[in-house]
Amino acid sequence: MTRIAIYARVSTEGQAEEEVPINGQIDECRKFAADKGWEVAEVFTDAGFSGRTDDRPSFRHMIEIIKSSTNPKPFDIILCWRSNRLFRSVEHRLAYSRIFRRHSIRFVAMHEPEFEGASAMFMETVLAAADELYVSQVSEDTLRGLKQIAMAGYSTGGKAATGYRNVRKVAGLKPNGEPIMRTGWEIDPDYAPRVKKAFEMCANGSSGPEIIKATGVVTSPSSLVSLLRNRAYLGERIYNVMKQVDGKTRRRANTKPEDIIRKENAHEAIISPELFDNVQAVLERKRPHIQGRAQNSKRTYLLTGLLWCKAHQALYTGNTNASLNYYVCSAKRKLGAKISPCRNVKKETVEKFILDNLKTHAFTSKRIRAGLEYFARENQKNKQEDDRERKDLLIKINKVELELKRFFEAIASGVNPENLTQPIEERSDLKNKLYLQLAEIDRQREIDLLLPDITDSMIEGIRAKYIDMFAASPEKLKAILPEFIDRIELDETTARIKYFAVEEQKVGCNWRPQGDSNPRSPP
Repeated sequence: MTRIAIYARVSTEGQAEEEVPINGQIDECRKFAADKGWEVAEVFTDAGFSGRTDDRPSFRHMIEIIKSSTNPKPFDIILCWRSNRLFRSVEHRLAYSRIFRRHSIRFVAMHEPEFEGASAMFMETVLAAADELYVSQVSEDTLRGLKQIAMAGYSTGGKAATGYRNVRKVAGLKPNGEPIMRTGWEIDPDYAPRVKKAFEMCANGSSGPEIIKATGVVTSPSSLVSLLRNRAYLGERIYNVMKQVDGKTRRRANTKPEDIIRKENAHEAIISPELFDNVQAVLERKRPHIQGRAQNSKRTYLLTGLLWCKAHQALYTGNTNASLNYYVCSAKRKLGAKISPCRNVKKETVEKFILDNLKTHAFTSKRIRAGLEYFARENQKNKQEDDRERKDLLIKINKVELELKRFFEAIASGVNPENLTQPIEERSDLKNKLYLQLAEIDRQREIDLLLPDITDSMIEGIRAKYIDMFAASPEKLKAILPEFIDRIELDETTARIKYFAVEEQKVGCNWRPQGDSNPRSPP
């Protein structure tokens, strides 16, 4: 029998005290589960907690149970009254949906439609795109602010270059008169002379090991080269030359020259321009000049871990033979071609077929419109809930202010103030708490993702953005596909994509095994 966990939540203390909304949610969920033949294994409730935060006791407890479980899993489905009982932000929905998928747990909202097939995958992708848009906006705003800091000559974070040390400086005043503090660099009296000596020794022809031993500014020749090429020692502040790639490796970015921040005289120079130029000339002469064609980079097999042999229920794995790239059934590798006569699948052919089908059948204008309309409805419901929360808070604030007014009137009429000190302090603390909750609702509403009116041009623009996703680097694309695809079952005539938590759906009708010139029809 399918085991489920019910999650229910109300936002305000008034609702939590009444407990009617929570009990109503649980009762409806139990009836829904009984109609489906599901067994209720757990019930999690959070009373008086906003869905905008994931810092809710029962919610955190439920996530810990999921993460700490192995086999068997604690339940198969998380059921709630509406999805906004569980999530009120795109970021949280994405993050925790991935956790649910990794543990093979479905999420069902009883008053919302369950999307099927490619539609279900698409809705998750819409969420991913919305999250990426949000992160991109935050990243752009952050980068813009860091550029302004760098242009003013201040540090954008991290340790100072060897030979300098960080120092806090007043960069201006806030509207309220408080100082704006920024981090700058100043000469480090212990290491700056060593850095200058390293440059001088290099200019005079000393070797890397000799410089390292004499100065101790670095520990390896590669680090020494980086130090000797650093224009920070000329007093320059350079920013936005490096970037992270796929969140893992750092490499020199292909940044446009106009986007690189260069600020001269940002801090005191350690060496002269003449000495720096002499050192660069020495490094260039020592730089090895390798001729010949560069080695081919390692092939990225996009469908590794996703492509399955239907006949043997075994994974296809990548295989590179000379200049030929194939997916090979792992059962064939293990048992031999005579026992498992599965044909090898040409890498480029099957990858192109799968991606083309996703573009054509999953990312359609109709599904994009359905996704946007769904988000618009959810935004409206969230706004209504915010309005109810604000109304409840304002009623409580008015009640507390009235109580405080009566206390002060009593004092004015002759009541001893000491007798009212404690209740006045309690009401004042409660009033401040309520105003903070009200301010948080208003702040969150300002940063919520707002959807403009849905138009045909808007939909086509979004569709173009989705299609651009398939032009990402192979490494990034390989990381994207498992977010919504469970497996791709393959036989000689059919490719069938199975999405998370939905029934498998056939995508396309023909494919070309091993890159044959003519497509083969399914049986």
